[in-house]
Amino acid sequence: MPPLDCHAHVETSIDTDALRSLRAVVVAVTRQPAEWDRALERKDQATLWGVGVHPGVREALEEFDSDRFAATTDRALFVGEIGLDGRAKTDKGRQREVFDAILEVLASDPRPATIHSVGACDQVIAALRSHPIRAAVLHWWRGNREQTEEAIDLGCYFSVNGHEVKKPQTLDLVPKDRLLTETDYPHSRRYDRSADRPGRVETVEAALERNWSVDRLEVRRQLWRNFGGMLSETPTLERMPKSVLAALATAGFED
Repeated sequence: MPPLDCHAHVETSIDTDALRSLRAVVVAVTRQPAEWDRALERKDQATLWGVGVHPGVREALEEFDSDRFAATTDRALFVGEIGLDGRAKTDKGRQREVFDAILEVLASDPRPATIHSVGACDQVIAALRSHPIRAAVLHWWRGNREQTEEAIDLGCYFSVNGHEVKKPQTLDLVPKDRLLTETDYPHSRRYDRSADRPGRVETVEAALERNWSVDRLEVRRQLWRNFGGMLSETPTLERMPKSVLAALATAGFED
């Protein structure tokens, strides 16, 4: 079972051997429609590419077209990075318009979706309440107790990085089977020096080892079972590369 990084930023032009050398399964998110075609052309065995519209990227919001997105998700294993950003200088109305349109597509054609919520936790929760989807993954979640509990009630998963575990409210509140690991490479490097490339989730695994009072092998088994459970909420499980299916089998995941 390799390390599992459920949110990292990777250039779509990266060499295949460079990804293979990570020795990790990585969900590589994109930020704007201009990246989608290149991402979906790739056939990497351990890198799962997402199609995203980052709320902080003005060009992404301007380029977004719901019909094109709906056609693209049919080819995608993941959706992300999507969401809302209360701190970005982009138009908040357009952010919500795009996010709602994406959620409507995902309601009818489910994909695991990794969601940005900086400065907009309440708004993201409200959007997910209005447009329920399966396999929503809140990445680098900063919500308070009440917001976190509502997200749990909505069925969300949470991908946690090395910065979050320094103040582990999420670890204390979220059920063990809803947690996943991420780096958010390269953005978390200033907070977690060991996360110097995608797949380096050792800081998070060590924190989970302490929090759950189990050894590292059992931590990784649990994370892979969580990942399988999340995938099984969508039609993507059967489309996963052989390396991912093998890791799920080793972890004891049963659909």
